[in-house]
Amino acid sequence: MALIILLGSASYLLFPQISVQGYTASIDVYTQKGGKGINEPSGNFTLNETLPTLVILYAEVKNASNNPVGDRLVSFEVHWPLNGSILFVGVNMTDSLGIASYRFRIPPTNSSLGKWLVYATVDVNGQSLADIVTFFVTDTPLSPVS
Repeated sequence: MALIILLGSASYLLFPQISVQGYTASIDVYTQKGGKGINEPSGNFTLNETLPTLVILYAEVKNASNNPVGDRLVSFEVHWPLNGSILFVGVNMTDSLGIASYRFRIPPTNSSLGKWLVYATVDVNGQSLADIVTFFVTDTPLSPVS
C-alpha cells in the first residue's frame, strides 16, 4: 500500500496535471464604441433628438485553441435601462472569423436614457458560453475622463 502511495505521489510530481482553466472556448460581446474583453463596458452613446441611435453589437467566438468558430448561432439579449426588463432578443450566425453581429436602434425617448445591458450567449461543442457588455445612453455627450 505504501508503495502505491509513493508511486502515485512520484507520478504526480513528475507529470503535473495541466489546468483546463485556460483551455475553454470563449465569447466576447462588444459594440462599435468598445467593450472588447470579457465583461468589459462599452463606450457611451448620445441620444439623437430626431433619429434613433444605431448600436452595432459584435460577438467574437473562439474555441479552446483560441481559433475563430464559424457557423454558430449567437443570441443577443438586450435589456431596457428603465427597469432592466428584456427589450428584445436577436440572433445571428458567426462568420468564418467567428464574429456575429446584430444591429438595433435606440429610440429617441427619455426612457432610453441610462445603463443598457446586453447578454450574448452561444453553444460551442456542448459548452454554453456567455458574456455581458454594458453602455450608457445620455442626452448630452459625456466628456472623457482624464
